[in-house]
Amino acid sequence: MSTYESGPLRLPELLSASVKAAAEEMEAGRDLPEKLMQELRDSGAFRLLTPRELGGFEAPLETVLKVYEGFGRLDASVAWVVWNTNWGFLAALLGEAGTARVWADGPDPIFANADQPGTAVVTEGGYRLSGTWKRVSGVDRADWLVVVAVVAEDGSPRLTQAGTPDVRLFALSRDQLSVLDTGDVSGMLGTGSNTVVVDDVLVPDELVARFDVPARTQRPLYHGFIPALVFPGCSAVVLGVAQSAVDEIVALATSKSTFTGGTLAESARAQATVARSEAALQAARLLLLSAAATVDAAGEKGEPATLDQRAALHAAMCHATEVSREVLVAMYELGGSASIDRGNPVERLFRDGMVALQHANHFAPFLEAAGRVRFGFDPGVPLF
Repeated sequence: MSTYESGPLRLPELLSASVKAAAEEMEAGRDLPEKLMQELRDSGAFRLLTPRELGGFEAPLETVLKVYEGFGRLDASVAWVVWNTNWGFLAALLGEAGTARVWADGPDPIFANADQPGTAVVTEGGYRLSGTWKRVSGVDRADWLVVVAVVAEDGSPRLTQAGTPDVRLFALSRDQLSVLDTGDVSGMLGTGSNTVVVDDVLVPDELVARFDVPARTQRPLYHGFIPALVFPGCSAVVLGVAQSAVDEIVALATSKSTFTGGTLAESARAQATVARSEAALQAARLLLLSAAATVDAAGEKGEPATLDQRAALHAAMCHATEVSREVLVAMYELGGSASIDRGNPVERLFRDGMVALQHANHFAPFLEAAGRVRFGFDPGVPLF
């Protein structure tokens, strides 16, 4: 049965053997191997949010998060790159000319993206874009880079009719940017997260998209707040990594002896810690998926997600963050000295999970912003 007959939910299962086989090469090469990237591309793993007419799944956000979590259980770096490259919704924002250009070579353009804002200056036929973006995952394997930039006018940010800075998305081909090999990190080595420099590059109007107008493609997935299709993916990944850590400890515990005699699996402390951790992960997972389903439901009605719904999504993400961190620490402790051995799965899962939890989408200000919304205040966070 093909991926398209079975749907995207089977992607992690179908690619499991390839992902596991590439683990050592990812660590050593500090990037996803080209062979694995090609398998991911061929399977449709980068088309989760791409419109159907371009060969994509156009899958609901709830489904997409389940896929990210599934990959997170296999490997954090692979899951992270799959999440970061799923920018196929860009076709719903760009005009026909821009879409035709980006998708000229087929249904699987690979996108890298960065969220730190650059600067764009209006020029004839488009914009002159400049900026430096750090830790851009998957950029060396990408065909396109999509960045956020603030449109400047007379040396200051140009304002929209709503009085907010004019922030847009800019798509650049791989040959328009420079990549600096700066990805010397402690975890998720396989993401190839390097620095990108763009210096006064022309981006034509057809490759520039806006957030503050309705999507060109008016279907359920694209009716709502487009950034909501991006934000929660990292949280789904860390939930998968944390669950994998539990699974590895359970496997280890049957043979690992304790100071007091017997195996770790026979320890009441280990039994309670594992049960508590799995219950907490399942609750956090259900909360995140429920918040995503609410966003999906708004799209099905042809409505944008409300501020309250977006706040609930961010709160669910922050909750998943807290739970995943607690579970990873608990499993690391249960593993004892085995958790510090290179080559032990728990050691790598802990490293990878903690690095993933450092993503800006997981930071406390987002939980504070969700609380402000509950009290009737402006969230005070861009693109919330």
